[in-house]
Amino acid sequence: MYQRNLGSIIPRGGLNVINAGTSGLIFSTPFGSLDVMGPGPVPGGTLDKIKKRGHLNCGITRRAGFGVFNTEKLKWEGFDVDYCKALSAAIFDGAAHHVVYHVLPATERFVVQAMGKVDVLSRITTYNFERDVSEPTSMTGFSFSQPVFYDGLSFGGLPGFAECADALDTTTGICVDLKICVNDGTTTVKRTRELFPEDNIVVKPTGEEALAGLVSGECNAVAGGSHDLARASVESVGYTGNYAIGVNRFSKDPLALVTNQDDPEWTDFVYWVVTSTFFAEEQGITKDLAGSKMPTTNLFGPLYTRMFINAVQAVGNHGEIYTRNVEPLVPRGGLNALNSGGAQIYPLPGIPLAL
Repeated sequence: MYQRNLGSIIPRGGLNVINAGTSGLIFSTPFGSLDVMGPGPVPGGTLDKIKKRGHLNCGITRRAGFGVFNTEKLKWEGFDVDYCKALSAAIFDGAAHHVVYHVLPATERFVVQAMGKVDVLSRITTYNFERDVSEPTSMTGFSFSQPVFYDGLSFGGLPGFAECADALDTTTGICVDLKICVNDGTTTVKRTRELFPEDNIVVKPTGEEALAGLVSGECNAVAGGSHDLARASVESVGYTGNYAIGVNRFSKDPLALVTNQDDPEWTDFVYWVVTSTFFAEEQGITKDLAGSKMPTTNLFGPLYTRMFINAVQAVGNHGEIYTRNVEPLVPRGGLNALNSGGAQIYPLPGIPLAL
């Protein structure tokens, strides 16, 4: 379509090129005019309910770098947790601690979200076609923020068996004994089942239990994203043996925050708080500079004019959030880098992949 209609007028390049997975996709959508006065929270809407309740209900998961309870400080920390804190700060005039964290297994997260028991999921959730339109466990569709982390399915495990999984080999040498632990209720388990016979797959109810299969010896390989397979992640469940990670990636998993589709105001609020952290990084606005450099806005009414300032003051820009939490696990680069004018066209997953 581009070539047929625009190619002779605007030669294709820059942001209008397909991203092959090698350059950054973190890119802030333009704010537009921030001075327009919005109507304020819809009475009885999610934002109104959260404000009156006095806290945000945020669905998370336990995972190294993303959701960790610090037993010394007695508080939650991590990449996903920081986005819960950013939302709290945006809602409650800079107070980032007005959050109740709900640890949800992958198999239950969408039902819990659909029932309104949590206001938002910030817990390693892939944005795809199926979940946008009709997620099967809840029988409804959901809304998503911009992706905050780009990942994909890979395999790790004991040396030798990690290479078997990476080569999709279940018939050669030690590969006949391949056992892959995988977290139930995820895009990971679906894709793993497309790649391997059921006899080679061991499904576990949580991501931590999947990784712990290496400790118990029930599995000699694990399936997951780069954050799951990082050495620090497997060590967090007690595994200390030899370990290897495959080089191939077998899926696209853009991870985003999730809200219910029946409240577009709340969905917009979450979307733009996330975007504000991207904007801050693009503009070089750090946590310490947010008070003087981040813009105000009237679009959500007079109660939320400082929502962007408060969010970034609480947790920093996207780069600061990444560096603080994820950099030790997955060094930043590729799709997770800022887009400085390169390829931005990136189709979301949902159509079955061919081998």
